[in-house]
Amino acid sequence: MSVAQIFTHAFTFFDVFGVVLAGVLGGMVAREERFDLVGFVALAVMVALGGGMLRDALLQKGPPVALTNPFYIGGAFLGALIAFAMRMTGKWWNRFFIVADAFVVSTWAATGAIKTLEAGYGVGPAMLLGVITGVGGGMFRDIAVGRTPAIFGGNTLYATGALVATWPAIVLWSLHKPFLALVSGMAVGGLLCVAARRFKWKLPVNNDYSLTQRVRVSFEEYARAKAVERTMRLDKAQREKVRLDKRRGEKWRREKTMTSRRRRLRRRRILDE
Repeated sequence: MSVAQIFTHAFTFFDVFGVVLAGVLGGMVAREERFDLVGFVALAVMVALGGGMLRDALLQKGPPVALTNPFYIGGAFLGALIAFAMRMTGKWWNRFFIVADAFVVSTWAATGAIKTLEAGYGVGPAMLLGVITGVGGGMFRDIAVGRTPAIFGGNTLYATGALVATWPAIVLWSLHKPFLALVSGMAVGGLLCVAARRFKWKLPVNNDYSLTQRVRVSFEEYARAKAVERTMRLDKAQREKVRLDKRRGEKWRREKTMTSRRRRLRRRRILDE
């Protein structure tokens, strides 16, 4: 068995494992919503296969892989059944799903980017379809249950991790190293998602931010600062004027006192004479 065949079989195994894991995650949401078995299967298929099927449909390079390889649909069904039969809660289950989901999403993002490049498209479409492959299934799940898609904000970096996973994949694929492209994309994106979850890294949220409002507020702050500066200059000039007036008054009083003394001295001289 050649290295290429070993790589293909290993990738297929990990990809199917990711499908099963994503199916379990979709089934866990179905359990939260108290769906029946049909709901479990539907959400599992959406999460596990939705992003890849949308990517293949957009590339238009034959039928989606999920429809030609029975292991993919079977893996999604298996994930739904596991979630339906088992209640996987607790700290360690949560940690396992966080780490595994991060690396699976990054692997799918790198795979989507590589397949887009192999189809003859450029770097931009490769990044776009890589992200769609990684997080598209989760978006379908959230929309199906009436939630705002989690990747739209308020959560730690997830779609950003999928995007970052496509960068080393694209670079190494262009250097004719597809195996390293996939592995590096999985490692970089997965580690970023795990670190973001650990350290609570999030993108900034727009809390009714407006550029025009910000500019107006900046001008108002500038105008207030200039007004305060003018007031301070006027106050300084006023204090200087008061000080000068005081000095002039003191000088005038001293001169008046001296003049009075001179007059008294003259009078005395005149009287003495």
